Amino acid sequence: MCTGNEVEMASPLERLRGLLGEPEEPWGWPRRQIWEDSEQHLGTALPSDYKAFMDLYGPGTLGGYLHLDRPTDLLTPDELAAFWSLEGLREARAGHEEFSPFPFHPDPGGLICWGGDEHCNEYYFLPGDADPGAWEIVVGSEAGEWYRTDGPFTAFLTRCFDRLDRAPFMDRSWPEAHARYEPADG
Repeated sequence: MCTGNEVEMASPLERLRGLLGEPEEPWGWPRRQIWEDSEQHLGTALPSDYKAFMDLYGPGTLGGYLHLDRPTDLLTPDELAAFWSLEGLREARAGHEEFSPFPFHPDPGGLICWGGDEHCNEYYFLPGDADPGAWEIVVGSEAGEWYRTDGPFTAFLTRCFDRLDRAPFMDRSWPEAHARYEPADG
């Protein structure tokens, strides 16, 4: 029985929609085939709130600072083929293991990149749980600093807006009160 004292809590995605406004050119519909192809390529499901955000806003930049994309859209087709080659990944990381306390995908439990910012920080999912909705967020700096926090994706972004959760090396002025989402060109 509702007594009128309960306050309906908005989901983190609904909060982000309220903060960012509706997209100028909303994607507006799920990209099931893109997600199926991406998840098949990655060998894992991705967090549903992340997919819902990307389906609504599409690839782009949040507040002129944080660039968001699907993990398989971050590279050209040739780079993608080389990147997903496990041997190519091992060669690229050889001699640099001390810079990361985490494995990288496709190694088991390896980080999956979903974005980067204007200061060369990279943003990842840490798939340490069978439920992608419970994955942690990891932010890595160009200087080899690492920040690990709770997910899910949209909750992390709302905590950034509320200034409750951010890596110490992230820009302190981001996000501004009236930050908007700028869709990627093309």
